[in-house]
Amino acid sequence: MAQATNFNPSQNVSVFYQEEAIVGTEPDDAALTRLQTTSFTIPEASVPLEFSSARSGQFTPTASQGHHSEGTKLWTFDTVLRGTPTSVKLACQAVFEDGSGDPSELDNDYIFPTTGYTVATASGAKTFDIRFVNGGTKAAAETIECKGCVGTGFTLSEDIGSEGGELVCTINWATGFMPVHSGTDITSAAYDEGTPKNIRNLGLTTAELGTNNDLVVQSFELSVQRTIERVHYSDNTSGQFHPFGYVMTSPFEITGSLTVIRNETIHDILANFYNSSSLDLKLAEASDFSIDMDKVLLGESTVDNGGAVLMQTIPFTAVADEDIGGASKQVLGITIA
Repeated sequence: MAQATNFNPSQNVSVFYQEEAIVGTEPDDAALTRLQTTSFTIPEASVPLEFSSARSGQFTPTASQGHHSEGTKLWTFDTVLRGTPTSVKLACQAVFEDGSGDPSELDNDYIFPTTGYTVATASGAKTFDIRFVNGGTKAAAETIECKGCVGTGFTLSEDIGSEGGELVCTINWATGFMPVHSGTDITSAAYDEGTPKNIRNLGLTTAELGTNNDLVVQSFELSVQRTIERVHYSDNTSGQFHPFGYVMTSPFEITGSLTVIRNETIHDILANFYNSSSLDLKLAEASDFSIDMDKVLLGESTVDNGGAVLMQTIPFTAVADEDIGGASKQVLGITIA
């Protein structure tokens, strides 16, 4: 057989998504939305190879000792998106199941909806069907389909010296369902035509760390992460080894950093670099985009003298209110329109 002559230009890959009503069940092939991706990783339909113990007196492994470890793998991949309202709301939906309203909130009384993330259950959990069109291997299987995708984390970042100041949204995904090489066409596709937010639109008095401590922000990064694991497998008769569902096995880690001009405002918050006291943090672009954290603890701050003026990098960790058994209180709120 001669070598195949086809190939796939990486720039020609488009990424589409749609929300699943039932975990692991693709709704249909219509009404998917194309995202504004700038980069991505494509998971492959493959699993690790394991070998059983060697037999005594045998110095070479035999074919029957090799086993592909189906039923245990969690496929992971990332999508890097321009920071449009669609992108940011998708990140919030995927990672803490709240991206429909304004603000999208993660509260101190959050409980992972384990029942909702049970496979083949009409649950209202936030899992997604994600497709990489032209990411496949041949014309009859040009798409990589990933169902049952759950968000394990996202990062929002803006930098006045990068991407023209645009907001960048990176979403981390995982699925317990093997990716499929498919020739199914998407019909009636929609497109994310939103405009990314930009750091140049941050309000001069709405980038605050604590009361009336207005910062001159050059860049910021916010990361929301959690650990998701699959639960065994529910069926091996069809060779699919689908999981029973997903569980969250760690608390949220909400961290980030601010890079700001080193000025008098830094002196006003100096004690918070060492006194274990929390501050509120708000970054806002009028009413169109804001990030609010009611309580952050500051990490070990550093001074950068490599540029025209002294800069300060301030790491932070968002934390919940101590009244964890009381009323619902916001840990992180994101508004975008």
